Amino acid sequence: MLDTTIDVAEKPLAAMAGIGDVVTLKSGGPRMTVMYAGPVGFASGHWLICQWFDEHGELRQDMFAQDMVQIEPRSIPAAFVKMRSPAGGRAVGGI
Repeated sequence: MLDTTIDVAEKPLAAMAGIGDVVTLKSGGPRMTVMYAGPVGFASGHWLICQWFDEHGELRQDMFAQDMVQIEPRSIPAAFVKMRSPAGGRAVGGI
């Protein structure tokens, strides 16, 4: 009889985020789009440059270590969509 042992990793490797992926910080926060993924000159590891719009509609950008974020689905469930009316005050879809 043959005995075989299989080494099981204690923790599965997390997927690495890439350009175009949608991520959020593990600590919470807005959905962000990855614009760059890879090494940087001043620190070791896999880094992400992400962009998102803040609560005032301003474009923001920052850099995060890969292990600080989690990859999110690209689609947004309908329950999370907030409709705003255009500047003219009409309801969205109105004529």
